[in-house]
Amino acid sequence: MGLKLGMILSTLFVLFFSSIFAQNGLVKEGFLVQDSQKVFLKHIQQNKALVIDHMSKKSYEVYGPEGLGLWLKSIGAPIIDLAIIEGLDNKNTGDYPTPEKVGDDLLKLSKKFPDIMTLFSIGKSRGGRDLWVIKISDHPNVDETEPEVKYIGNMHGNEIVGRELLVKLIEDIGNRYYSGDTEIIDLVDNTEVFIMPSMNPDGALKRQRGNGAWKDLNRNFPDFSTLDNRDIPDGREPETMAVMKWQNSRKFSLSANFHGGTKVVNYPWDTTRTPAPLTDMTIELSKEYASSVDGFFNSTEFPGGIVNGNVWYEVNGGMQDWSYYYHNDLQVTIELSHQKWPPYSDIPQYYSENSWSLVRFLKRVHQGLGVKLPNKTSAGKLSILRIENGRKKKVGDYRINNGEFYKVLNQGIYEVQVILDNGETKSTRVEVNFDTFHSDGNFLSLWP
Repeated sequence: MGLKLGMILSTLFVLFFSSIFAQNGLVKEGFLVQDSQKVFLKHIQQNKALVIDHMSKKSYEVYGPEGLGLWLKSIGAPIIDLAIIEGLDNKNTGDYPTPEKVGDDLLKLSKKFPDIMTLFSIGKSRGGRDLWVIKISDHPNVDETEPEVKYIGNMHGNEIVGRELLVKLIEDIGNRYYSGDTEIIDLVDNTEVFIMPSMNPDGALKRQRGNGAWKDLNRNFPDFSTLDNRDIPDGREPETMAVMKWQNSRKFSLSANFHGGTKVVNYPWDTTRTPAPLTDMTIELSKEYASSVDGFFNSTEFPGGIVNGNVWYEVNGGMQDWSYYYHNDLQVTIELSHQKWPPYSDIPQYYSENSWSLVRFLKRVHQGLGVKLPNKTSAGKLSILRIENGRKKKVGDYRINNGEFYKVLNQGIYEVQVILDNGETKSTRVEVNFDTFHSDGNFLSLWP
């Protein structure tokens, strides 16, 4: 009788948890699993509906739908509720501005610095809140042929530091530009900088990881290594669809998105162990960001303050890989703080630590080359070859649409070959050197 009862209870447990984990992508519950020997990790990874995050030697985070905690206990995993660890229910929260206040602050900044800033919304969140972006350039209301770079913060609503640092960065750039800072003047006058402080205002308001529908936005993008590998927005969350539409309308070539929970620069790929294109350059840029930030360059967990995403832990449906694979927009993920929601009074210190790196990374978009076609309606194919020791090595073939193309590259000498759709061909050689600053970027005008 006892054996039969056990079998019945076991069957009921399987049915119960199967119904729970059918709710793929929900992150209503989160737990720290203390599993230094990774005894439970493989079992957890088999449940594709669950999200694993912030892997360390002693523990890792697991997120999922309601019932996750009960299931983890049923397999014997030692867990701590992340809501208790992060203190999101009772501390460190009251001083932070609401999403509406952040929007008001961005509007004030755009009005304070109207010659170099414009504010616009790329869409609405699940809860109907605007997804605000500030464009910074010397002609902010004109679409110029200049290198384009972007920052996105607060994908996870309970990781707040990125949102606050990006608002401070916008203000800092404005103040430095108007005070005559030549570094910032060169950046603003020759670049189109786009900053979205919060991709997830609903989650920020509720202090939760997911959006208003409890979906993890950094598992919601197309992924070239999975069955969800078509670059289409259908069926995704409104925040994801808005970013996808925005990206498709621009020519971004360098980006970063900001998170919290540790301190490290995470570089692609997240979804596979196969090296991403130009990984050596990506490592160089990542190390440069980490080199001046306390807790990054002197990290005992991440040598040099950087880590390859997939080596750390696999992420499928992440924005970083989608951006680079589908849109040739090299993106890294920057984890800014061990505390996801630290006391608001700590934000100035975080900004002080990161301010040089934040500006330096934006400037790195000028380490590249661009091509301007005869007009905005022109299209064609571009081949880039790197020349070393008299030999040519192909970097890649790219499609040019809407009359322009730009790519961040290693420093060196390159041959550029362009074939227009009408069959016309042009080629030239060009040097990419970060120390040589080109007005409006290193764009090649192959047609008079």
